[in-house]
Amino acid sequence: MEFFTGLASVLQPNHLILLVIGVVIGMMFGTIPGLSGITAVALLVPFSYVLGAEAAIIMMIGVYLAASCAGALAAILFNMPGDVMGAATARDGYPLTVNGEAGRAISMSIMASAVGGFIGTVLLVLIAPQFLRIALQFGPPEFFALALLGMTSVASLASGSVLKALIAGTFGLLLATVGLDPVSGAVRFTFGVQQLQGGVDFIPAIIGFFAVAEILHSLYRGTGTGGYSKEDVQKVNRFAFPPMADIKATKYTMLRSAFLGNFVGMLPGAGSTVAAFLGYGTEVQMSKKAEKFGKGEIKGVVAPEAANNAAAAGSMVPLLTLGIPGGAVTAIMLGVLILNGLRPGPLLFRDAPEITYSVFGAMMVASIVVLIVGLLLVRVLLRLLTIPFEIFSTMVLVFAVVGTFAIYNRPVDLWVMFVCGILGFFAKQYEFPIAALILGLVLGTIAETGLVNGANVTRGSWNLFFTRPFTMVTLAVAVLLLLLPIVFAVQRKRKEASEPEVEPVG
Repeated sequence: MEFFTGLASVLQPNHLILLVIGVVIGMMFGTIPGLSGITAVALLVPFSYVLGAEAAIIMMIGVYLAASCAGALAAILFNMPGDVMGAATARDGYPLTVNGEAGRAISMSIMASAVGGFIGTVLLVLIAPQFLRIALQFGPPEFFALALLGMTSVASLASGSVLKALIAGTFGLLLATVGLDPVSGAVRFTFGVQQLQGGVDFIPAIIGFFAVAEILHSLYRGTGTGGYSKEDVQKVNRFAFPPMADIKATKYTMLRSAFLGNFVGMLPGAGSTVAAFLGYGTEVQMSKKAEKFGKGEIKGVVAPEAANNAAAAGSMVPLLTLGIPGGAVTAIMLGVLILNGLRPGPLLFRDAPEITYSVFGAMMVASIVVLIVGLLLVRVLLRLLTIPFEIFSTMVLVFAVVGTFAIYNRPVDLWVMFVCGILGFFAKQYEFPIAALILGLVLGTIAETGLVNGANVTRGSWNLFFTRPFTMVTLAVAVLLLLLPIVFAVQRKRKEASEPEVEPVG
């Protein structure tokens, strides 16, 4: 019943318009290589003050799902993914384009995205209340353990280098300590700047790390749009309706990948990218004609797209029920809720049920809107690829500066944004995962509060953190996720060392 209440709220004209606008923005940012859904969501954060938490989250969900879908467009047509998760789709999508079947690949990728998002939302509605019953028993030790789980899982999965991920996450935790100590009131790391006593403001930091850093990185690398001609775009059908034969042939692939992606999305730190590659790999392993993958197999397009959109819905489970974001986008959404005086977690269902059920409704409606907008506007979206990236980057930079300054009218926020942008640029250059840094910034306060309050309850004793069953299991999973990449790396090196070297011929 509550789900239908949320659905009715989303279908109100003002919310529905914001959702459609969010879908269009997400489609634009997802299509353009160099920009992404994360950038778009970060730029929308300042508007949450004006729109309110419910409307802002509805709009961001539209951006999130649409960008997840649109990342495949440039990947299929030009072998240049608009987002990281689109790389799995490019493996079979681009060969289909080379074979003259670009329209077929694009239409099926959009269809699979919509189906994945729809199934993921149904599972979200069914699973979230079960999580909630467990989460209502949580105290400070459990929230500290969950914050630690979020940190370690992202650190172990966000990048190939565990050490770099840990450094980035630690730096994020350090940023979270700037300002007044929440317990003693002592001033920490402000360097005499009075405006920093309230801490590093989330909005300029998030815009700097994602939007400004992404622009600087793309301009430095020379990657972006403008290298495509109108003739390239004309080769794509004006309306990309999928063939019924392909829908019938891939219906079980969509279903299977959606379930898998939703499960992966619920794991803190896994995210849509892991889901996309896992969905693709699983389909290859289960196929009787695995040799066709990589050469233009339509199931190779459908599987990652269904999985990554279902993962987006799954990532809402830990965010809403536990207050733990599973990735960068959900971390931004967590920040938006906190900025609006809300605390994601089990009490959110009691204190602001309209928010949680609107999220359910927005996920469902956004999946349908993405399908309609995607099928109708494919060629319009692809025309964006003919515009030089310098024009887009200038517009986004102006938007970032205005949005950041308009919140409090403080010049210090602009400095925070630019400093974070420069730090983010170097982080990208040297492959430090920004997602881990942001998670550290967001989860730092939750972890510190849980740790201090938990210790205060027992008057300084640490036994509480190692005697409660859920806390112990959560800490054990956190350690396991932290060690897994190291174990895999050691196994890989041993395997490479045991393989005989091939002598060069001639």
